Amino acid sequence: MLALNPHKRVADFFDRLARSPERILFLDYDGTIAPFHPDPGKALVYPQISELLQRLVTATNTRLIFVTGRRARNLRRVVSLRPAPEIWGTHGTERLRPDGDYEQLPINLSQLRSLASVKARLRTIHIQCLLEQKPGSVALHWRGLSPSVARKDSQAVLGALAGELEHSGLRLVQFDGGIELRVATYTKATAVLRTFEEATQKNSVAAYLGDDEPDEDAFGALRTQDLGVLVRQEFRKTAADLWVRPPEEVHTFLDTWLSTCSGSR
Repeated sequence: MLALNPHKRVADFFDRLARSPERILFLDYDGTIAPFHPDPGKALVYPQISELLQRLVTATNTRLIFVTGRRARNLRRVVSLRPAPEIWGTHGTERLRPDGDYEQLPINLSQLRSLASVKARLRTIHIQCLLEQKPGSVALHWRGLSPSVARKDSQAVLGALAGELEHSGLRLVQFDGGIELRVATYTKATAVLRTFEEATQKNSVAAYLGDDEPDEDAFGALRTQDLGVLVRQEFRKTAADLWVRPPEEVHTFLDTWLSTCSGSR
């Protein structure tokens, strides 16, 4: 693990975690605790991390929350933790609670019209990438395509959408393996901020683990007592406090969390 700020920042975080009565762990999924796969249904949590997360859920008072670009119910199908964790899907647009209660945050009519216009525009260009429609979002995936095809599709899509964004209320986000056009109202920070609003303890402590550009919104929403953790093989500029490589260093971080919460650190 490599700390982007002095190592004392990380040590102080775990000291606060040990004393905190309310602990919150936010996890992105693809690229963070599971490897990327062209078929999302086959992108499963690294086995050693899956076992560790189950122990964390059952043996500590940690509130585990997934924050993902996937649809919330789609992620629930591939996460085998029991009891089921809370999931914020489609970058903060959906919320699926552990008991199955589902909430889609409101999207205004003008944004829905803008999305419909975008979908109509995309149907006029020839692309090979997979188009996925989600609540308040249209995502285009080219993972699994050849680099030349992916580059060609990317250029075609970006060119087609160049005139669609101004005053649309939509936001274009590039992620590892595609791009997504979604309502600007909600981001992964939405999940973080809503969770903090609902926290029962003022001295709660949280960490957020994520790998991609959309996770930067969440890193920016963390408080001074929290820790942002960038998860990826290669370093990039980030607002996170710590950089770890998957899966081994993610496992080390989670194992430290588990031992800290159980008093055995």
